[in-house]
Amino acid sequence: MEAVAPQQISFEGRISIDNSNAMRNRLGKALKLKPKEIDVNLSRVTSIDISGLATLLEATRIARDQGTRLRIGGIQGQVQLLFAITRLDQILDTAAEAQSA
Repeated sequence: MEAVAPQQISFEGRISIDNSNAMRNRLGKALKLKPKEIDVNLSRVTSIDISGLATLLEATRIARDQGTRLRIGGIQGQVQLLFAITRLDQILDTAAEAQSA
């Protein structure tokens, strides 16, 4: 049986209330396909606010409900700090290794 590569989605720049709906839409489209795995790359995200975190939590809940593994990687800088402060790094499936630029 052939292994299927996880679907990959990347975001960049600032994720805030102004654009978190676009993030929600992209994640929603990917989740509708019900893949086994989705890798979300945040390595080019410079900052994220509570609406972006809520969007990731919502996507994680939907993924778990349908049996999709949603992995969040490339977490660094302000994003990594916010994940640690909110303890989302313990709730979400993350790979919080810093990536060198």
